Amino acid sequence: MRKLLALCACVCCLCACAGGLKTAVKDGAIAPSFNDTLLTGDYLWVRGFGAANPAHTSDSQRRIMSREAAIAHAYQRATEVLYGSHLEAHVQVVDALSTGSTIESSSEGIVQQMELISTEYLQDGGCAVVMRLSRERLKAAGIDPEGK
Repeated sequence: MRKLLALCACVCCLCACAGGLKTAVKDGAIAPSFNDTLLTGDYLWVRGFGAANPAHTSDSQRRIMSREAAIAHAYQRATEVLYGSHLEAHVQVVDALSTGSTIESSSEGIVQQMELISTEYLQDGGCAVVMRLSRERLKAAGIDPEGK
């Protein structure tokens, strides 16, 4: 009976985790293709990436800081999905050639209580995280991601 309960618990855990974003790391580097965001029936899933600062001398410091950057990036992605993004683009053309192009993006909004689901480190010390936000929390806050 205990073995059956343990097996059922494992199956439930696997099913609960199967609905989110798949890994974006392959062989210690960023995979050639992946999804950044996913809206399912229960959650808004977002991925964030953070690069390691080569000036940091210890592996621990590089990992900690790249993880923090990845979490901040995931929050930025969630904000863009929920509230939109303001883009400002500038292109300079001289003699029919583009000599300079800049694109600035910003988003603003409040995102709270996201869950950190997974953290993966890259060979170069960078980090990829997957986070999720419950759609129940979004609805309670009056936010409808379907309408975006």
